[in-house]
Amino acid sequence: MANQYRRFAAMPLVAALLASGHAQAQQLPSLDSAIATATRWAAQADAGQADAMWKSSGPMMQKSVSSADWAKYLDGVKKQLGATQSRDWVQLGRVDNPQGLPPGQYLNVVFVARHATAPAVETVSLSQAGTNWVPVGYIVRPVQQQPAAPAPAAAPAAPAKPGK
Repeated sequence: MANQYRRFAAMPLVAALLASGHAQAQQLPSLDSAIATATRWAAQADAGQADAMWKSSGPMMQKSVSSADWAKYLDGVKKQLGATQSRDWVQLGRVDNPQGLPPGQYLNVVFVARHATAPAVETVSLSQAGTNWVPVGYIVRPVQQQPAAPAPAAAPAAPAKPGK
């Protein structure tokens, strides 16, 4: 009887631990939401919405780059690469407490994009803010295409045999 009492007395504690674990799991932002946030942010760059991007970025980014400088950066990217034709995410990279940044969880969502003049690798950096991912950076690196290899030279013709 005493064992049954202890077992039932412990049930509320177990339930509370399970509930708090479930609540903590729900507080972590999902990777799907990270990809959606990064995709939406990159689409704003395509649409020339630098101001909206800057306003939705985290305070860390807003302190390091002005809205006007952000608009200049995006304008330069668009002039260099032209309009975006397609974009696919290819990689997620988690970074815990990176050096030189406030402690926390960060994700890099990496895209391969085709633009009018060249392909590019685009990285949207996100920081965890409660149950959300907040954009804190966007780097676009054009992919240098290798020049086409020259066609192999034709084999020299065999010398003609002198006639008999």
